[in-house]
Amino acid sequence: MKKLLSILLLGLLWSTISHSNSTERELLIKFDGICVQNIDNLKTVNDFAKAQKWIDLPPEQAAMIAPRIKGPSYEAYGFFEKEIVYLIGINDAENKNTCTMASSYSSINDIKSILKEFYKTELLHKQSQGIQNIEMYKVNLTQSYNSSGILVLNYSEQAGYKFVSISVMIDNG
Repeated sequence: MKKLLSILLLGLLWSTISHSNSTERELLIKFDGICVQNIDNLKTVNDFAKAQKWIDLPPEQAAMIAPRIKGPSYEAYGFFEKEIVYLIGINDAENKNTCTMASSYSSINDIKSILKEFYKTELLHKQSQGIQNIEMYKVNLTQSYNSSGILVLNYSEQAGYKFVSISVMIDNG
């Protein structure tokens, strides 16, 4: 009986770990495919959002991902997949193309680990204030005409507020 319970417990633990990791990996796969791969041409993100019938976010909901200065291509969308809400914002202000994706998460360490797996990064700045943590990384974007970019990771680790936003930005001017 103890052996059966041990096997069940290990199975439950393994499924929890693999689900947690797959959630973070899915977020970063979406971020890469939507934001990073299209950072040179934000119109592609707009076209894809319309084709997928994503929701245009009203200003009060878009505030979580909205930049301080909005350019002519600024848009904010949301979509729901596998019981997870994703928010996406694109912007082209101040000679920079920016794409941000935000969602809930289970493990910030998994997100950081997968980021390092996907991209060659160099930590530029790290800051914590209250429940908010911000990390800025220099990143090599081999698929962009401008191979040097910035990734910004903004997250809270407080229980009940585990929400992360990841932004990629490049110079467009």
